Amino acid sequence: MFKEILLPLDFEHENLSAQVVESALQLCHPEGRIHLLYVNPSRVHHAAAPFYSKELLEKQDEAIRAQLDEFMQTHIPDEHRGRLEVRHGVVYDTILARAKKLAVNLIIMPASRPGAETYLLGSNSSKVVRHADCAVLVVR
Repeated sequence: MFKEILLPLDFEHENLSAQVVESALQLCHPEGRIHLLYVNPSRVHHAAAPFYSKELLEKQDEAIRAQLDEFMQTHIPDEHRGRLEVRHGVVYDTILARAKKLAVNLIIMPASRPGAETYLLGSNSSKVVRHADCAVLVVR
């Protein structure tokens, strides 16, 4: 059983969210907490990033935070609710940094089907698996 679990969610893979939460609830210690994290890579990897206004980014963050909050309220029992965070940066680096900061014992994350780009560069989940200081469960 794990006391601190981090779920880095990607709303592009909502079809895997139920499996991720189910796994977290099964593996969560009775006194454990489940933290939700969304990493927005748009400032880092998007060609139009220099043209994003601060107001647009703030609205985007608010919308994502509301979506995460609704997800938390719907899927995570009160006694297991941890932190809810929206961060900006390189996805795998941010996940690893937050996992370390929150002293999590387990990261559970969805994985997409590999495409040509992941064969060359590696997916976020594979980078997290290779570099995490804690256990990682990848749900496909």
